[in-house]
Amino acid sequence: MIGVSDTQPVADGARAIGPCLLGPISNETALRRAGSVAHALAASRDTELLVSTNGEDVADLSERLPESHRSGYCSVTSNLDREATLDPVVTQHDPSALVIKRHTEQHLIDELFLDRAERLSRKTDVLTVDGRGDADRIASILVPVAGGDHSQLAIESAVAIAQANDAAVDLFHVLEADTDEAKAAGQQLLEELVATVAPEKRDRIDTWLYETPGATDAITEQSNYYDLTVMGAPTDSPLKRFVFGSTTKQVQREADSPVIVAHSQHSP
Repeated sequence: MIGVSDTQPVADGARAIGPCLLGPISNETALRRAGSVAHALAASRDTELLVSTNGEDVADLSERLPESHRSGYCSVTSNLDREATLDPVVTQHDPSALVIKRHTEQHLIDELFLDRAERLSRKTDVLTVDGRGDADRIASILVPVAGGDHSQLAIESAVAIAQANDAAVDLFHVLEADTDEAKAAGQQLLEELVATVAPEKRDRIDTWLYETPGATDAITEQSNYYDLTVMGAPTDSPLKRFVFGSTTKQVQREADSPVIVAHSQHSP
């Protein structure tokens, strides 16, 4: 067991608070990043963290976290016996959030089907991490937003991570139309999203409207100036993504820096 945080949930409209679950991850960098994310989110939701990851001892895992996590942003943590798949673990423990490594070895035809994170998000919020970059230093976080529950979960997670690392968060909205109406709508979206964050935590958030005809290229380029990018999952169906592409999927593939993708249980 490790210390219980005295932090409170990030947003007033927080999701149902069940335990957070860290799934099996073999890649060392991805495991350390996932551990940090899971501990930060569990601390912000003030809930237990369950670990089901290759027999990893929770005490050993906590020692690999940044010092900020070990000193104030860890939740009560318990090991679970590893299952063949995550489905029975999720069904049994009904977590409010699950942190797993995203699958990187996907073929083009795979785009036609729901991936593991999308399938599991029918039962719980899901955050996917990758093994790129440095898992120890997070001073700046980019959060591209377009509205909706996926963006809301991305913001909640980014703020939780920022709290644990004393990091800054930039909410980033791309304007693909250079009109007064688009600017007003974009500014309103950013203000509404900031308003969902607890007032005492808004001082670490900045907002940014960026005018460009290509959202994917803009997000990919800007992500390289940040230690971490947290963005919402695709909202289109797999078939539409296969035909027209997906901003989130392309950023995951093309960005050089680490990308976390948030799949909200409450999004269709």
